[in-house]
Amino acid sequence: MKKIISCVLLFVFIFGICSCAGSQNEEFLLDLNGINSDSSKIDLDGYECEIVQGFGMDTPFFYPLDTLMSDMVLQRMANIGKEMNCNITLSSDATGSYLDGTIAKILGGTHVAEIGYTHQPSRVVRAGCFYPLDALRDYIDYMNADKFGSLGLLEIGMMNGVPYTVAPVSWPGKQMSYSYNIFAVNEDLISRYGKVDPRDYVENGEWTYDTFENVISDYQIEDGEFKATAVNFTWSIVELCMTNGASFISVNEDGTAFPSLDSPAIGESIDWFGRLYKNNSDCITTLGHYEMLPVFLAGELVMTQTSFSNVIADISYDMDNFGVVPMPCGPRGEYGTWPSVFSDFDSFAVFVNAKEPEAAAMVVDRMCDPFEGYETLEDIKNYASDIFFDKRDVDFFTYYLKNIRWNYWTLGIYSFFDTAKNEAIKGASSIEIFDRYADAANALVEEYVVPNYQFIKEYEEYTGTK
Repeated sequence: MKKIISCVLLFVFIFGICSCAGSQNEEFLLDLNGINSDSSKIDLDGYECEIVQGFGMDTPFFYPLDTLMSDMVLQRMANIGKEMNCNITLSSDATGSYLDGTIAKILGGTHVAEIGYTHQPSRVVRAGCFYPLDALRDYIDYMNADKFGSLGLLEIGMMNGVPYTVAPVSWPGKQMSYSYNIFAVNEDLISRYGKVDPRDYVENGEWTYDTFENVISDYQIEDGEFKATAVNFTWSIVELCMTNGASFISVNEDGTAFPSLDSPAIGESIDWFGRLYKNNSDCITTLGHYEMLPVFLAGELVMTQTSFSNVIADISYDMDNFGVVPMPCGPRGEYGTWPSVFSDFDSFAVFVNAKEPEAAAMVVDRMCDPFEGYETLEDIKNYASDIFFDKRDVDFFTYYLKNIRWNYWTLGIYSFFDTAKNEAIKGASSIEIFDRYADAANALVEEYVVPNYQFIKEYEEYTGTK
């Protein structure tokens, strides 16, 4: 029952975006009177602070209503109100998770709320509707990696080197992103047919391009009328490029950044995947997520590329024994770091026309504090142990965000890797793919990623993560 409750909680966290019914800007008011809490020296003098979220009111902050996590976050709002002498309310933008309705209102000169909470903030940032956090640094230390997570989680809300959003990464269940950076493994098939558990290769330092290429055929199962395909590549090959040491940008000797989607690391990854598919096409499928899912759950796939969010939302319900492993490490990659990219992540921001942006920043900062009982990494691991079957899966789940970056999918960069995958399957070499597509993709990197480099450099120096 404990595992089921956790899965239900996280399922709605992932798919609350689909439950945005209700009237636009429906309010959920909290009674702040009579709540016992430690007092604070901060006095916001009755400040009215509305938070508008891009999800329905049945999932406050993407947690299902009337569950432990939603109760805790709503109580957090009440406690902050008591501590800081303010009134915090939550409302919903019924147009969807991207706050499109809120964008239109703000651009039309209407004050909607003080704070926004969205699954995909980049559109709001590009519309100029969020307040730059560098102007609020005295009120919210967005470079606090322990509190707000790694650089990549800032990058999703960054424009021209300025961060606009922070993520509540310490909240239970918020350690997952939409990133197709793992293989889900049907451990029942592994055990039944005596296959080597891919987690053993990972643990032994052997989960590399070479190993994967050599063993992929071993995972193909053909037992009379029963057949299970070895692996499904669900998404693009950007994750394989990242584990081979690739990056969207490279740096000149003079410290300037330049686009590098045609780098040797990316070229090697494209050619490796093309060769892998050519030599093992009977062991590989390329079904999209919704086509793949019933096949995997039916036991007709041994491994499938997916995300932690999809594992928890879709697979953990219906599979009694699954495992997770990262993409294999390429020859240019640093084994064990498992870098990857992500598309969406829950984020807070202060609206550009907030009446009291400094006060709003203080509220966001306090909202993102860890919950009582979930303050440490071990607490989060204990939470995750109700979902996963193996300690190795739990450890990976609580580590992988450390080396994750945003994939700039809303700006068109991510599609380059999807095209590269499709062309490699058809037999195109990396040189041919670069000749056709790299210039246009690198132009997008020049426009959107390179301007963020100076902040990236400052962040790495500040946090000692370079």
